[in-house]
Amino acid sequence: MKYFIGLCEYINADSIGNPGKRTFKIIAKSKSNNLTIWMEKESLFQIGISLAQFIATNSEPKNKDKIESKNLVISNNIEFRSDDISLSHDSGTDIFTIFSSGYIEDDYVDSSFSFSRDQAEQLSRQILDVVSSGRKPCFLCDVPLDPEDTHLCNKLNGYSVKSDSITK
Repeated sequence: MKYFIGLCEYINADSIGNPGKRTFKIIAKSKSNNLTIWMEKESLFQIGISLAQFIATNSEPKNKDKIESKNLVISNNIEFRSDDISLSHDSGTDIFTIFSSGYIEDDYVDSSFSFSRDQAEQLSRQILDVVSSGRKPCFLCDVPLDPEDTHLCNKLNGYSVKSDSITK
């Protein structure tokens, strides 16, 4: 099935769970459709970084093309775990689109949603905040520390680093 919910009115990145055991998602809502895409932390991080880099290095076009609105959705609420996710930008309209695919039970799903440059800036900041709010990294090797376990640091040849010795 293919789902395109169109230009979003609302877009949000979030995580659920305790640091080290979190799951990540993007929620996109258009006029009558909702799309929730669950993904790995690294995938969410790459979307956030890609948006930030693109916006920082590409100015907003002076003359934008008119946006053609089209919704190809059969269902109002779609939720699935993404196997593949990508980001594109239409330079004519200055609209960003996220494409994602995965499975809902045994059915293969392709989905996409679009959003404005302002929404892209907000989403990028939000993603980077969500991703960075997890476990603090070891100050020597950058591996995330588990507050309930001892960290054996490779930089110290396997000797432990106490989590309270971390500097910010």
